[in-house]
Amino acid sequence: MACGLVSMTLRGLVSVVILLWTVTSTDGGDIHVTCLFSEDCVLACSFQPGSEEVIHWLKLEDKDLTVHSYYYSTDQLKQQRESYRGRTALFNDQIPKGNASLLLRGLTLQDQGRYKCYTSTIKGNKESFINMAVEAPVRLVDIQLSDDILTCSSTGIYPEPKLTWSTDPPSDLSFDPGTIQNSTSTKVDDRGLYDITSTKQFIRDRTNICTVTSGTVERTATLKQQDPVQGSPSSEVSIPCSVSQSDLLTFNLTWRFNQIDTILNSTYTKGTSQMYIDDQWKEQVQNLSDSGSLQLHKLTVVHQGIYSCELSTARDTHLVLTYLEITPDKLSDGTKFTFTIYPHCKSHDHIKQ
Repeated sequence: MACGLVSMTLRGLVSVVILLWTVTSTDGGDIHVTCLFSEDCVLACSFQPGSEEVIHWLKLEDKDLTVHSYYYSTDQLKQQRESYRGRTALFNDQIPKGNASLLLRGLTLQDQGRYKCYTSTIKGNKESFINMAVEAPVRLVDIQLSDDILTCSSTGIYPEPKLTWSTDPPSDLSFDPGTIQNSTSTKVDDRGLYDITSTKQFIRDRTNICTVTSGTVERTATLKQQDPVQGSPSSEVSIPCSVSQSDLLTFNLTWRFNQIDTILNSTYTKGTSQMYIDDQWKEQVQNLSDSGSLQLHKLTVVHQGIYSCELSTARDTHLVLTYLEITPDKLSDGTKFTFTIYPHCKSHDHIKQ
C-alpha cells in the first residue's frame, strides 16, 4: 500500500488522521510498515467478525511485551507495558466489523520491532505479524560560509545519514576529509537520532552543493557567491537573487544581512505571496521584485556587508551571497571617503581619508 492518510473514528473522538509512511506485505508473511519518528502510526489487523471478541497486541522480543489488550467488550490495560501507557488505542467502534488495528502515538526508536496481533471470537482465532521500522527523514540541510570555509549540517535523522559535497559545474578540487579544513562528523542525540556536520574549503567560482541522504530521502543545500554590488546613500540599489523560481509553486524566500539579521521573509503558495519586513529594515526596503531581487534605498555605511538570498522548498535550500559596497556621498564638511574592498571580503574594510 502506498503512502497515504488513513482516517478512522475512535470512541469518544470525532476522528483522527494518521500518517502511514510506507506499508508492504509478502504473500502469507509479515506485513512491513515504516512510520515517522514522533508521529502517530496505525498497525493494521483484521479478523472475521464474531461475538466475544478478544484482541491482544504483543511486541515480540526476548520476553514478549503486552502493548494493548481488549476483552469483555472493553480495553484491558493492567498488564500493559509501562512504555506504552497513554500511547495506544483501538478503533473500538470498528471492532464488531472485524477491525483490530492499533493506533500507536508519538513513535520512538524503541518502538521498532516485530508485533503480533492475536484475535479470537466464537468463530475462531487468528494471528497476524507486523514488522515496524521508524524513520526520521532528512528535513532541512543548513549551509553557511565563514572565512572561506563552508559548513553544512543537518539534525534529527534516522537511520544514519550520509553527506556528500559537489559543485556545479564540477570541480577538479576533490573533497579530502583528512585535511584540517575538510572534515565530517556524526553524533547521536539522547533520542537516538543522528546529527551530521561537514566543513570544506569554499570554491569561489562554483555553486557549492551539499547533499544529505538517509534511507530513500535526500535533501540538498547550495551556496554560491555573486559579484559585488555598489551603491551610495543617494542611490537605489538592486541586489539580484539568481535562483530560478519559475517552476516552483510553493517556496519561501528570505533575505538576510551578514547571514544573521533577517531583512524580509516572503512565502509563495500557488501564485500568492505574503511578505514580512523586519522593522529595522522597513525604511531601506523599497521593493522585492518578481524575480526575488532586493531593491534598497536610503542606505548608510552601516548597511555595507554581505546580503544573502535564501530560497527554500520542501526538498532543497539555495543560498546566494552578494557583497554590497557603500560609497558615501560627499559630506557637508567637504571630506570625502573612499572604501577599498578586498577580493575575498574577509577582512575589515580599510578607510582612507
